[in-house]
Amino acid sequence: MTPADPVDDFRAAVAQLAALADEVAAERSQEEVLEALTDLRVAVTRAYRGRRPRSEFGGARGRILRHLTKHLGEWVGSDEIAAVSGIGEWARRIRELRWEDGYEIEEGRGRYRLLAESPDHARQARFRTVTSIREMKGPVDERVLTLLRSLVGTAVTADELDRVARGKTGATVARQIRNRDLLPIETDADAPDLHAGEHRLVSMREADLLHPSQRLFPEDLRRQVFLRDKFTCRTCRRGHPGADAPADEVFYLEVCHLDAAPDAVVELSADRVGRLARLAASCNECMGASAPPWR
Repeated sequence: MTPADPVDDFRAAVAQLAALADEVAAERSQEEVLEALTDLRVAVTRAYRGRRPRSEFGGARGRILRHLTKHLGEWVGSDEIAAVSGIGEWARRIRELRWEDGYEIEEGRGRYRLLAESPDHARQARFRTVTSIREMKGPVDERVLTLLRSLVGTAVTADELDRVARGKTGATVARQIRNRDLLPIETDADAPDLHAGEHRLVSMREADLLHPSQRLFPEDLRRQVFLRDKFTCRTCRRGHPGADAPADEVFYLEVCHLDAAPDAVVELSADRVGRLARLAASCNECMGASAPPWR
């Protein structure tokens, strides 16, 4: 028996799809349309002997990018992305387009949209930085600290922290580093411009280390104090992020106890240490001033 010509099968599938145009317009016969599409894919596969198409980023990734570019600025559903990609791991390809290639793709409610046709080269460079740190040997806390140092003064996302932590929760490691080394590492509890999961190392200078008393105030307690005080120092009334301060001036908030100087807080009972009414937000400058707010 002479094997069927895949080109003839292709023409037949195209003709069948064209004949179903009115059914598609009326949102009918979906199963028949999908069957015709399957026949078309099989014919294409046979015609090209199973060779995968080449594109700038590889098959599925390139197809997703072309589709999003065609609908630039429009929301595209995840089911549509899955159909365009032709693979089950399409979500991974979206992440690759974002981080490896620098495309700004917004996500919301299971939908995606490309915001700019050209990639962001700064985003690409940042991805390379995160990847190089991830591949470093040594303990996980060293990798996380290296990431925070390399992006000092910049918000680091939970995804970036997790990437360099390689299997551990990067945010947990960052908090452990803060508590151990007293580095001014902010979370969304400390700064209103940070989103959940983001961390920012404010400064690496020894002069900007947190006071050891800050180990007594966990993140949930800091959050309550700073929210109540509207992220504003109770003494100088400067608010985070200190917009009126010079660009090179370091600003971050600490918790001060109104009943004891920082060095004496450790002598208070646990109940008094955590008494919200006796705690206040203080900027790093006022915490180190000669006339601090507890006097």
